[in-house]
Amino acid sequence: MTKIIVVRHGETHENKLGICQGQTEGTLSENGKKQNRLLAENLRDFRIHNIYCSPLTRALETGNEIWKYHKNIKLQKDIRLLEWNMGVLQGHKFPKEFDISKPFDSMETLELVRIRIKSFIDEILLLHDNQTILLISHGLVIKVLTMVLMNIPDENIINVKLMKNSSYSVFYSDDHQNFMSKK
Repeated sequence: MTKIIVVRHGETHENKLGICQGQTEGTLSENGKKQNRLLAENLRDFRIHNIYCSPLTRALETGNEIWKYHKNIKLQKDIRLLEWNMGVLQGHKFPKEFDISKPFDSMETLELVRIRIKSFIDEILLLHDNQTILLISHGLVIKVLTMVLMNIPDENIINVKLMKNSSYSVFYSDDHQNFMSKK
C-alpha cells in the first residue's frame, strides 16, 4: 500500500491578514511555528520514506520541523509543489468576490496547476511504490492535489475544502489509481 501524507505549511502573518501570498514568500507567525512543532510531534511515529516540499520558506520551515523526527530520510524541494501563481493578487488582500475557478489577470490556471501536480504525483508513485511519502505544500495547490488523487473533476474545486494551516491528510492506495482519504 502506498500512502501519501499531505501537509499544509504553518500559519503566516499574511494568512492572518487575508493576504494572497501565492508564490511570494510569507513569514511564519509565532502561532505558525507552534503549530508546526505540534504537527511534527503528531507525525513523529509515522514510518515515512521520503519528504517532498515546496521550495517556499514557509513550507521549508514546516518541513524542517517535521524532518527533525525523520533525519534518516531526505527532505527534497520540488518546484511543482509551489503555491498557485496568483498573478496580480499576490501581495494583496483576497477580494471578497474571489473564486478560484475564475482566474484573475496573469493568474495561473487550474488546468496548468493540475498538469504540474499530476506530473509530480505520477513521478513519485513510480519512485515510491508501497512507501509512505510526505508532501508539504500550500492551501490552494493542496486542493488540486486532492482533486488529482481523488479523481475529482475541475468544476468541483469549490467543493474541496481548504486545509487548515499545519494540518495533514493521509491518502492511501493499493493500485495508484484509486486513492482513499483518512485523517
